[in-house]
Amino acid sequence: MNAPSFEKPWREAFEDYFRWSTQGPQTVGIDLGANPLAPMASHPVLWRLALPLKNPMSNGLRDSDEEDAVFAVQGALEACLRPLGLLRVGHLVDQGVQFVYLYGPKSITARQVRPLVRAHQGTYDVGVSRTWDPHWTAYLRMLFPPPLHYQLRMNRQRVALLRAEGEPLDVARRVEHRVSFQVGPFAQDAEARLRSAGFQGFRCELVWAPGRVLGVEWRLDFHRVDTVDDARVDAVAEEIQDIVESYHGTYDGWDCLLVAEDF
Repeated sequence: MNAPSFEKPWREAFEDYFRWSTQGPQTVGIDLGANPLAPMASHPVLWRLALPLKNPMSNGLRDSDEEDAVFAVQGALEACLRPLGLLRVGHLVDQGVQFVYLYGPKSITARQVRPLVRAHQGTYDVGVSRTWDPHWTAYLRMLFPPPLHYQLRMNRQRVALLRAEGEPLDVARRVEHRVSFQVGPFAQDAEARLRSAGFQGFRCELVWAPGRVLGVEWRLDFHRVDTVDDARVDAVAEEIQDIVESYHGTYDGWDCLLVAEDF
């Protein structure tokens, strides 16, 4: 049996965001770098560490005065558990507790983890729970940001790359988009609405998608001529997202050629 790796097999890309739940406000930190590999068959076990905050704010969130202490303990716990193959994917602050989420191999037991946690928890009384989560439901559904929030972050990255290439972002060019659906008729209905919004060049195909319930998905590609400045790509992403969400679809992002290569 191979020994667990001490390093993450992805490049870290942490993102923090705020949201409201039925219980109240929450702050979430998630490593989006893990998304392309999730779920990892080698790490089917979810570990949740609970750090009760000493002086939470009245809304249950972490006070800035306690932030350094909490993250110091979180960092120490991550470092001591990494040799066991436990990989941190995010944290959640809710109702006076900071929960830290890690995934690890099924061979690791609570008898191995709890002594390490006690030795590195400092002045915090950290709770430990172990859950079977081979589909990484906690990461992909509970911690992951809303689709539009995630896409806007991806927009920033893509626009930054174009800017680094010296691209004139205010020059219109053909921008390619992709959306996906689990149900064929939904893809057809969404296509009709996208056509009315000025998109064209539609190509729909059934593709293999292991992460889907049925193992397949309907992929819809199309394009429209737009500029690619920050404000415009965000507006277009929101326009597409509003349409595809009505049909339980997913907006998978956009791409474009450089102006010199376009048309």
